[in-house]
Amino acid sequence: MTAIRPLAFSTYGETVRRPLYCILLLIAAALIYFSKLLTLFSFYQEINAVREMGMATITLWSFLVIVITSGLVVTRELEDRTAVTLLSKPLLRRDFLLGKYLGLLLALVPGIVFLTSTLYLTLWMMAWPNFPLTDADVARGLEQGHSPFVTTAGAIWDAFILRQGGVVLQGSLLAFFQSAILAALAVSFSAFLPVPVSVAAVSLAYILGNISSYMLASVEILGVGPLSAAGRAFTNVMPNLGYFNLQTHFSEGKIISSRYLALSFAYASLYVGAVFLVACSLFRRREIR
Repeated sequence: MTAIRPLAFSTYGETVRRPLYCILLLIAAALIYFSKLLTLFSFYQEINAVREMGMATITLWSFLVIVITSGLVVTRELEDRTAVTLLSKPLLRRDFLLGKYLGLLLALVPGIVFLTSTLYLTLWMMAWPNFPLTDADVARGLEQGHSPFVTTAGAIWDAFILRQGGVVLQGSLLAFFQSAILAALAVSFSAFLPVPVSVAAVSLAYILGNISSYMLASVEILGVGPLSAAGRAFTNVMPNLGYFNLQTHFSEGKIISSRYLALSFAYASLYVGAVFLVACSLFRRREIR
């Protein structure tokens, strides 16, 4: 960790200081805030629609940052021979990949926090005019010995923070877990492939990872044994990103269980570990000139 930490913070600073990072962040925040204008005909489901679109925007922003910056922080350093200077020091090749990965993953945190806060603010502005708190509720609170402030705070906690905030927070965590897998693939591909090929490979993994479950179900319906076995092998190798895209729950405002979050974290950790086990083993044998 002594060698990985400086490299990770250097990659983090290099990523967040890029103008494109800030531009994409502001565009994503604007899309979340103004998405409420697209829900005029959603038949009293405006908040659910905005929450679903907001979570999709956070996931898309993370994906774009990963595919755009991974090639710049890994492939370009290898091509410009900057990595030769780093690897000539007492820095293992494994530490080089892990430092780049952790720096890229760390750079996603402030962006996800900012976009999640923007989504909170947007949902609050939409929920406040129809907030379920009346003068009768305040009067009942006074009879029970509660001040108007305590009554209002309790209503906000029950009606907004628990119902809206819990779902948004869980969605943001799942988006981060998904981004951790994509970042591991992006850094690994960038260590061996040119930037265009690496971007295409990560994009393909993102697309196939989101539809792999549907593809496997379609193949198994055919009832062909070898084809079903090949489909299952493919889905085991390809990351199943559908675990992290619970759009039905987000749109209906359902809070998922802590057990599901723990299993999602375990799946993401195991997949990232497997990716780096293979990538570090191959990168150690690569000749860098």
